[in-house]
Amino acid sequence: MDRRVRKTKTAIKNAMITLLKTEKLDKITVNQIADVADINRATFYQHYLDKYDLLDQIEQEMIEQMQINFNEKIMRLKAVENAEEAAIVFKEISRAVLTIMHDDLDRYRVLLTMGRNYEIEQKIGEMIGEMIELNLKSLLPNDKEIAGIPFRYFHAFVLGSMWSLMRTWVLDEARSTIDEQVENIYKLMYQGPWRIIYEVYH
Repeated sequence: MDRRVRKTKTAIKNAMITLLKTEKLDKITVNQIADVADINRATFYQHYLDKYDLLDQIEQEMIEQMQINFNEKIMRLKAVENAEEAAIVFKEISRAVLTIMHDDLDRYRVLLTMGRNYEIEQKIGEMIGEMIELNLKSLLPNDKEIAGIPFRYFHAFVLGSMWSLMRTWVLDEARSTIDEQVENIYKLMYQGPWRIIYEVYH
């Protein structure tokens, strides 16, 4: 992509995110986006069909960035041979996801607070779900149940908990550091909240 085109598209995407911090999507106009990006309407329409196409492309760019990172980590997870290796890769994946979110915090904060079920949450959830499934199967390769709980329920619980921890971290004004949150996720996922509470208070 030409450098000038890349610079223009970056300005347009940044303008959209800036406006979404204070405005609802249905209230934002192309004129506003163009003004904030310091371009004219014609330039906007050279790159995007409308504001919805712009938002779709912002999300897709973020999803692709996350997917590239996940693909490499998933390949490593498939090769683990024991619980210790699985734990190491689990932490690496958690750190990688949190780092990507942290480096693009404004976009993630905006998109996760729009009150709509956007594709980015679904796609990231699917990627995290695949990682968790592989992690569990590396530990329990032949089990259809875990402690009497059907695998699909166990998987759904872990996925929901992990994504909620990451989402809450992104939206937290007083968020912990990336390394601290990796440890938080690891402890909660590998030890469980009630075991942690029991060990602290007994």
